[in-house]
Amino acid sequence: MQIFGSDPVYLDVTRLLHRLRKGRMPTGVDRVCLAYVQHFHTRAQALLIENGVAVALSATASMALFDWLLAWEVGQRHGSLAKTMMALLKLPFRSVTRGGWVLNMGHSGLDRPSYLAWLRRKKIRLLVMAHDLIPITHPEFCQPDATDRHIQRMAVILQQSAGIISNSQHTAETLREYARQSGVAVPPMAVIPLGIKLRSSPAISPPNPSADSAFVMLGTLEPRKNHAFLLYLWQRMGYEWRADHIPQLWIIGQAGWMCGGVVHPLLHDERLKRHVHWLPQCTDAQLSQHLRHARALLFPSHAEGYGLPLLEALSLKTPVLANALPVFQEIAGDIPDYLPVDDEDAWLDALRDYAVVDHPRRVAQLRRMESFVAPDWQDHFSAFEHFVSAL
Repeated sequence: MQIFGSDPVYLDVTRLLHRLRKGRMPTGVDRVCLAYVQHFHTRAQALLIENGVAVALSATASMALFDWLLAWEVGQRHGSLAKTMMALLKLPFRSVTRGGWVLNMGHSGLDRPSYLAWLRRKKIRLLVMAHDLIPITHPEFCQPDATDRHIQRMAVILQQSAGIISNSQHTAETLREYARQSGVAVPPMAVIPLGIKLRSSPAISPPNPSADSAFVMLGTLEPRKNHAFLLYLWQRMGYEWRADHIPQLWIIGQAGWMCGGVVHPLLHDERLKRHVHWLPQCTDAQLSQHLRHARALLFPSHAEGYGLPLLEALSLKTPVLANALPVFQEIAGDIPDYLPVDDEDAWLDALRDYAVVDHPRRVAQLRRMESFVAPDWQDHFSAFEHFVSAL
């Protein structure tokens, strides 16, 4: 394509295939990677890295794999992974051309020293997405080895990237400060907000009889997302509120790591389960319906690099109650109601108010979002191509 001249372009899909092998649904980072698959569908070759060895699929095989990945995103059945990979393996592989471009938006392999050596040996020009530095800035919410692996990723990104795309000004500032403390320069970087893809939902009825008085929380079950806080609030409601005043809560997200303390009550606390429902598997259409009919999206995360669910909710004219994170204020301004996650009573008051569809507090937020326009992927890739053409 023109911005890359005549040089070959490789799109790293290692992360996506790894997620598929594990039978997972796409997360926020996966959806970013899939947006790049969609955009470069006919203009890039698929790159796979296994045990430190990088191989590229032919143009024909790449397009077949890209089609399969995009079908996975929307929940379509497109054959089994095993059959798909068997078919792809019959097609010719290609070595990665010296001097080509690699787009690695999912950080696959960046924590391996061999990856840096391979980039340098092949004189690869690397373009990466900086999603966040949470494993470094908030290690208490991550798996034990996550911090060391992310430090290694940042070393490769800062030492070898031809360009960095940051999803937010907050992430960019955090990365610049980390680089300053590490004594290294930052490669060319552009802040390009992520787009959203509104989820199709042909049905107009609520997803369940109680949906019209429900709240929704969306995200993988992990400590950083702070599901435990909401469960505690609903447990308090069970003791302090009249039963018919307790709203429903739909927790939509797959089980992640360090989440046993959340999963156990979701599965076994019968009193909690009267009002709190867990959907570990949810199609895009179902999710769209839950968001459209929710009293509000709840977003009490301790830390985020961006906030796709927040933007999706506002685009569907659904209010948001959220922790006052800098990145939320950057991408959504003063539209959401921001509540400190160390103030249980403030959250309970807000939940009581927002449970009433025409409560003045909820109506005020609906008015604040009237002119809201979320960033879209077309604008993202227009800015991306402008940035790359200047490198």
